[in-house]
Amino acid sequence: MVVPSSFDPYDADDAVRNLKGFQKLWYHCKQQPLVPIGVIATCYALSRSAMAVRGGRHKEANKYFTARVVLQGLTLVALIGTSIYMQSDGKSQAEKNAEKAARRKQLWLEELDRQGGRLPTRPSNGDNNV
Repeated sequence: MVVPSSFDPYDADDAVRNLKGFQKLWYHCKQQPLVPIGVIATCYALSRSAMAVRGGRHKEANKYFTARVVLQGLTLVALIGTSIYMQSDGKSQAEKNAEKAARRKQLWLEELDRQGGRLPTRPSNGDNNV
């Protein structure tokens, strides 16, 4: 199947690749909102533990070090969990590919209609009236 030259399919991966700096960061933060929250909380616990060590408050520092480890673990779980959820949205890869192929075929036919020429359909196995 040859796609007309004026046909330019939309690809979400290309859209993300073309984003710049903070736009890409914002896009990924919206995709996985728990990860930036976990990173900020982990940084807070780390900075508080550093201030407690500098101030000589070792029990408080130990509490914040423990919190940092727990928050890092939760952030990692959120990252992995969100990635697994995004990949397994209830459809197999074959179903996703079939939907994508059907969508491309429909767009291709719409483009042919816009150009004014529609390809004749093939006869089914029993029909020879073409």
